[in-house]
Amino acid sequence: MSEDERRGPEGRTGEDGQVGQIDLTRKRAPRKAKAREERRLFPFWTLLVLALCALVWVFGAKVYSDQMAEYEAYAAVRKAVSRDTFFPGVTVDGADLSGMTFEQASALYAGREQEQAEAFSLVVAAGERRWRITSQEVPVTSDAQTVLQQAWAVGRAGSLEERYAEIERVAREGAAFTTGFSYDRDAVGALADAVADALDVEAADATLDAFDVTNRTFTFTEATPGYRVDRDKLKTDILAALDERAYDRVIVPEGETVAPRVTLAQLQGLFGRISSFSTQTTADRDRNTNIALSAEALNGRVVLPGETLSFNSCTGQRTGAKGYREAGAIAGGVLVDDTGGGVCQTSSTLFNAVIRADLQIVERSAHSWPSSYVNKGEDATVNWPSLDFVFRNNGEFPVFVVAWYADRQVTVEIYGKLLDDGVTIDLRSETTRTIKPSDEVLYTQDETLPAGTRKAGRQKRTGYVVDTYKVYSDAEGNEIRSEKLWTTTYPATQQEILYN
Repeated sequence: MSEDERRGPEGRTGEDGQVGQIDLTRKRAPRKAKAREERRLFPFWTLLVLALCALVWVFGAKVYSDQMAEYEAYAAVRKAVSRDTFFPGVTVDGADLSGMTFEQASALYAGREQEQAEAFSLVVAAGERRWRITSQEVPVTSDAQTVLQQAWAVGRAGSLEERYAEIERVAREGAAFTTGFSYDRDAVGALADAVADALDVEAADATLDAFDVTNRTFTFTEATPGYRVDRDKLKTDILAALDERAYDRVIVPEGETVAPRVTLAQLQGLFGRISSFSTQTTADRDRNTNIALSAEALNGRVVLPGETLSFNSCTGQRTGAKGYREAGAIAGGVLVDDTGGGVCQTSSTLFNAVIRADLQIVERSAHSWPSSYVNKGEDATVNWPSLDFVFRNNGEFPVFVVAWYADRQVTVEIYGKLLDDGVTIDLRSETTRTIKPSDEVLYTQDETLPAGTRKAGRQKRTGYVVDTYKVYSDAEGNEIRSEKLWTTTYPATQQEILYN
């Protein structure tokens, strides 16, 4: 190798012997030109473009892949929520309905409803008595169709995502529904009432059965307890058995014993002699016979609540055929002999006993002048058929009349329910005015008399105006209250001579 070559380009020597400097510019020019030419043929930004294109391709592929995955997922979700059957996990009455159409499930439960109605049969038993309850008596309504609609709605409400989430949850956790039956509650109530009506027994109070006039004793009927079914509980028990579908259950009605309001012991203490009244008669045997017969006609009479008793109806017309005799009687303000004379004393005695028994006076008339056997204002005259004495039993129990004549005394007693709290009743009469008769003699023609004869007519009598009061006293005899019954006027009469 020459020295120039060892020196290299910079150490080369020229012809003049000096080391010359190589013109690098000139030697490098072709290389730079080539580089410029290469750059013109393949510029560097092309790489950027290629890289960018690659990135775009990769991104596009990624986007495409993601979109495809999303689409496939969407398609799967849509397919899952669009099925026309019940979704997995849905059960009704424990039966899995997944994969079953609504029509299939509806048909299945329609058959079950029919079976349920046919199987519906309960028994209500009370002793030997039985009542069978079926759908014929109590109409049944099932809610199966409503429940199936609720089960069908699972996964079918909301957005697509909400529906799918619900379907997934139900598939994991399940959605259970239960059908039920409703019953005509009014029909059940009516049936319970019908059973109760058949089983209810009214309590029977002790009652007055009879009265022995001879022994003055009462006979009573024993009280008996009743029974009342608890209607509300019976209805509740029937509905509970139906709701639980316990169709083999035997339902026993429950109730309570109903005590009678009045027992025998109570009733026995309530009855007895309410009142008694006696009057003294005269020594006139015919008159006393009439009084005895009329008392006998009254004896043993029973007056039921609300009924009336008429003195004239009891005795009938007083005739000789019945044993009545001629005796003194007041007729037209004159004392005359009349068949049955004296019975007014019996009617007046009855009146006094009746008023003291607190019974209602319906018809009563006073004599033309005061009677000797009772106080003024406390008499009750009778005359067939125009004048009568009538009273009504205004109480709640029968009353019994006991009457007799003995030893110139007539007595009337009233038996029945005693007055409350030992109350007794008496009469008080007050003369408010005395009417003086005229001293002149009154002459009255009587063409029935023989011509030229005279006869005594009405006697001279003083008149009176009398107020009569009903007086109530307590068990100790203290007056509680009084009420005015009536005012009786006995007119004054002047002496009368009948002539013809």
